[in-house]
Amino acid sequence: MKVTIKDIAREAGVSVTTVSRVLNNKVDVSPKTRQKVLDIINKLNYNPNSIARGLVMNKTYTIGLIVPDISNSFFAEIAKAIEEEIRSYGYSIIFCNTGNDKKRERESINLLKSKQVDGLIGAFSNASKEEIIALNKSGFPVVQIDRLVEDSQVPSVVVDNTVSGYLATEYLIKKGHKRIAHISGSLDTNTGIRRAAGYKKAMLENGLVVEEDLIIEGDFSQESGYQAMMQIMEENKDLTAVFAGNDMMALGAYRAIYDLGLKIPEDISIIGHDDFTLASLVRPALTTMQQPIYEIGELAARVLIDMLKGRKNKEPLIVVNTRLVERSSVKTIH
Repeated sequence: MKVTIKDIAREAGVSVTTVSRVLNNKVDVSPKTRQKVLDIINKLNYNPNSIARGLVMNKTYTIGLIVPDISNSFFAEIAKAIEEEIRSYGYSIIFCNTGNDKKRERESINLLKSKQVDGLIGAFSNASKEEIIALNKSGFPVVQIDRLVEDSQVPSVVVDNTVSGYLATEYLIKKGHKRIAHISGSLDTNTGIRRAAGYKKAMLENGLVVEEDLIIEGDFSQESGYQAMMQIMEENKDLTAVFAGNDMMALGAYRAIYDLGLKIPEDISIIGHDDFTLASLVRPALTTMQQPIYEIGELAARVLIDMLKGRKNKEPLIVVNTRLVERSSVKTIH
C-alpha cells in the first residue's frame, strides 16, 4: 500500500502538521523531532506527491534556470552554484538551455511559467525584454545574471562590463599595443554592448583610433570567435592584439590564428573575459578578466530565495568586481 503522511505521523508519534512542517522545511520544528520524522520517511520510503503539494500550497518548490550556452563552462559553473545553493533551501531546478537562440529564450520563459515554477533565474537578451518586464510587473520573482535586460527593474547580479572591458583593453595598451581588435559578444545583450563600450572608451582615452573594421560581432560561441578572427585578419595584417568578449570566443580566435600559421603571443596577443576552466589549460594560457563565477551563482540564488520569502531586496542591482589574471597570451611591445 502507498505510504501517506498520516502513516509517517503515526509511526513517528507526532501530528500530521508536524510531518508537513518537516516536509516543507519549516524552522519551527526541533532538530530532534525533525530527524525522527526524516528517519521514518526514509524507513518507509515515502515519496511525497509534489504536484499535489503544489496545488494545495500554491508552491512547487522548483525554480527555473535559463542559460544561453551550457557548453560554455562559465554557465555550467554558474548553474552548479545556483543548484547547490537552491537545494539547501529545499528547492529543485528545471533547467533550459537556449543555445543562444532568441526565440528559444522567449519560449523557455513561457515554458517554465507553464510548469508553475516559483521563480526564475536567467541570463537574458534584450529580445526577451517584453516578457521580463511583464513578469516583473505581475510580481513574479525573477533574477538576472550576467546578461540582463536594460531598464527592466529586475533584481540582477552582474559585473560592471563597461569597466571590465575598459581594463582589458587598457592592459593591452599598456603592453604597447596600438592596433587592437575587439570580438564582441552579441550586441543584442547588455554584456556584449557594455564590454564593447569599455573597449572603445579605453582606446579613445588613450589617444588611439577606434577602427570599425576591427570590431566584429560574435555570439559568445567558440565558432563565432573563429570566424570573427578570420575576418579581422583578412584585411588587417599589422594587427597586434585582440580583446575577445569572452573566453569561448578567445579560444575560437586561438584556433583561427593557428590555422593562419601564426603564433600567440609572438604574432598576435589575446586577452579574454570570464576566466572559465579552460582559460588556464590552453597553451599559451589565456590572460583574461576573471569573474567570480561561483559567487555570482550563489548571490543570485539567495536573492531569489529572499524574494520567494517575501523579503524586499535592499540592493536590486548587485555588482561584483572582475580582476585581471595575467598568463602567457599577451606580449609586451617595446
